[in-house]
Amino acid sequence: MIAEIEHKLARYGMEESEDKLTGDFFGCMRYIPYTHGLKYIFDNYAQSKHDCEFENILKSINEDEFEFVFWKRSDEGEIDAHMVIDDVSIGIEVKLNSKLSGEDQLIREARMLREWDKNNQYKKLLLFVARNKDIEEVYYNNYDKTLREGVHLGCISWENILQGLRGIKSDIHYEKLIINDLCRLLEQKGFDGFLGFKEDVEVDKNGYYRFG
Repeated sequence: MIAEIEHKLARYGMEESEDKLTGDFFGCMRYIPYTHGLKYIFDNYAQSKHDCEFENILKSINEDEFEFVFWKRSDEGEIDAHMVIDDVSIGIEVKLNSKLSGEDQLIREARMLREWDKNNQYKKLLLFVARNKDIEEVYYNNYDKTLREGVHLGCISWENILQGLRGIKSDIHYEKLIINDLCRLLEQKGFDGFLGFKEDVEVDKNGYYRFG
């Protein structure tokens, strides 16, 4: 990650690697207690517009320790990351520039979460991570299908992950170093973009606004 921030990887074409971004971001965040890092990002920015239970389950998590496995496989395929914390099993599918590998990819991943929970002891969430512009269509095409598999689908954009990182407050020196480096990485990847107007802004249809 540091080599990329310092522009040492450009000649190898590794900067746009989806797997590298997955490993860099979640690999760093797993060294920070959940309530000091990912909880703030997930609670404030992960969403599921048609399934409020997704957000309710996320916000109920208050544990610090969690298990995290990268690129976990089953007969159904592979999922980028699998996280178990408290009584919640979370599958994480990460996209950067590529599309889903087939229309049924998230449904297969929902079945994988169910397969790994043979005793049905976990609440199951599937989190889709991608650029802001790519999230809505994928979510609307899949949320009801994954729910039929007993899995709640939610999504979060890389742009909002960056916003979440900036909002984390920590007094621990090494946590601040990790968060600062991740912010630099996501900024360098161009995720510091326009996220929309604030909801409380009233636009006069007979006027105009100038942005400097």
